[in-house]
Amino acid sequence: MTNAEADGGVQRNRSGVTDVLRRLTPGSVILYIFLGLAIVMRGVMSVTLHMWYPWIQGADDALLMRQALQGYESSDDSMTLAKNPGYGYWIRFYSKIGLSADAAQFCIWLLAALVMGFALWHVFHSRALAIFAFLYVLWNPLAFENWLGTRLYRNSLFAPLTFLLLGLLIVFLGMVIPLRSGKANESPQRASHARNAVPVYHIHFLKYCSYAIFGVCTGVVMSLLYLLKEDSIWLLPMFIFVVLFKSFRILRSNVSVLPKVILVLLTFLPLLTLFVGVSASVQHIQRHFGVSLLNTRTQGELEGFVERIYQIDNPEQTTDIWAPTSSIQKAIDVSPTLQGNHKLIQELFHSGFVAPDIQQNPIRGDFLTWQIRAALQNSGQWNNESQIQRMFRDVNGELDQAFTDGRLRETDKVFLTSGMVSRSGGEISELIKPTLRAFRWNINNLDMFQITTGFNDTASNPQNVAGLEKVRIDPSNPNPSVLSFFTVDDANRVTTVLSKAYAAVNGLLCMLFAATMIVSICRAIRGRSAEAVALTLSILLFLYALVYVFSVVWFTQYVGKEYVTFFYSAGSTAPFVVTAFFLGLGALSAFYRSEYRFEDK
Repeated sequence: MTNAEADGGVQRNRSGVTDVLRRLTPGSVILYIFLGLAIVMRGVMSVTLHMWYPWIQGADDALLMRQALQGYESSDDSMTLAKNPGYGYWIRFYSKIGLSADAAQFCIWLLAALVMGFALWHVFHSRALAIFAFLYVLWNPLAFENWLGTRLYRNSLFAPLTFLLLGLLIVFLGMVIPLRSGKANESPQRASHARNAVPVYHIHFLKYCSYAIFGVCTGVVMSLLYLLKEDSIWLLPMFIFVVLFKSFRILRSNVSVLPKVILVLLTFLPLLTLFVGVSASVQHIQRHFGVSLLNTRTQGELEGFVERIYQIDNPEQTTDIWAPTSSIQKAIDVSPTLQGNHKLIQELFHSGFVAPDIQQNPIRGDFLTWQIRAALQNSGQWNNESQIQRMFRDVNGELDQAFTDGRLRETDKVFLTSGMVSRSGGEISELIKPTLRAFRWNINNLDMFQITTGFNDTASNPQNVAGLEKVRIDPSNPNPSVLSFFTVDDANRVTTVLSKAYAAVNGLLCMLFAATMIVSICRAIRGRSAEAVALTLSILLFLYALVYVFSVVWFTQYVGKEYVTFFYSAGSTAPFVVTAFFLGLGALSAFYRSEYRFEDK
């Protein structure tokens, strides 16, 4: 390179920097400073409230922590595979890269906020909407809720991961072939012309690469969500729908044949990544525990036994008592394998959740899934996971034969899933009001929301110490005051204000969404852009969240505590409802810019 060429390169670089600096208006500088402060202050909230680890919860928090600790793969008892391994993977990941639990939780919320903000800018090209969405997700009070935000448990990961997944899916839908027919700032005349014209898309190599990268990232996030909880399969239909919808749009586009084939193949990368991720986890479990399952409480032969108990026709079965004692006895009476195992039956009927006797303390709700595991362990029957699967494969075969030859009669009530109690029509109708009430918590949860009161224990118990050290919390000072001028009480006061503010904002967003739907219908009648795709997706998100809330209410009714329903549902469904609001707000802003801005001109 000559001196002249080098000087020219330096001049171009200086010119580029100068252009950037010229575009930095005072308003932009103030905005960037404000956003930076918002991120810093949000980080302060995380390190002040702390993630707290209730190590005495052996079937919940401690169980998931155990999956992240050394030696887990060499254990094989009744609790080893009682729950999915996803949260253990998450803890291993962030501790491996040097993050504490507080830092990791802050980072995942920050990433979710960035992706959601970018997603809405990518679709609607509105900086104001993108900033609003970013700040909304970043400061969402669910991040500071006692059980849904700061508890060191998988439910604290649902909300940020779901926001992240939905943001990635929106970006993925809008890549290569835009999600909307025109830009938000187009005039009505140009937008009408754009809808009537057939757009021609030129696909460059970098577009293929970015599309593939986003597809893999989306699949990775979905994999972690799928592995987090036993019922995460509820997300799969939506995920498949997005892939098929995107493929359909590509096939209908004006793209030449070869690029179209490549794009359709790349569109299936999220599904392929999900399959690879889940399969890798299953193979890991198979290698160490001898079973090709993510867990053996809601999958496999043990779960099959519980499902068959639920299926036995029995007037004693209620929405509180899913597995009546008489149903269990009927199963024993037709199973030679169970009849020959007196120790197991003794433990099943007289220990654990039913002690001292199952007649006095019948098994409530889904607790048979736990009671049978404890009975196997306590009776000395539990050698390893694969042996238990073989044993109950024989038992289930005997029960199936009894159903076939009429010794057992199957209930004619309705099952939502085979792992939950069946219900009559009247029992299903009882769930409507609680479902609507639980759905309302996605908009206003003030009657359920709890500020952080949990804290890390200073107990020297090895289980507590090992868990705290794994997530890089000092066992000797597990609740440090990082900033002397900002205490936990101060952070909780901020949380209280935030929860009330978000309830008001959500109410406003709900009204704006209703207004958006009315405006959309009016525009459609007049033959103008109605943002049909964005609003249809919004409605689907609402309905999807409602169906999941209904299933949670079905499951948790026996508990009799609304907070448990909130705990099981809000972290997963609130992001769906909020994202629907975001899409509606984007449509409304697009209406405004296309209608009124150009009329002013």
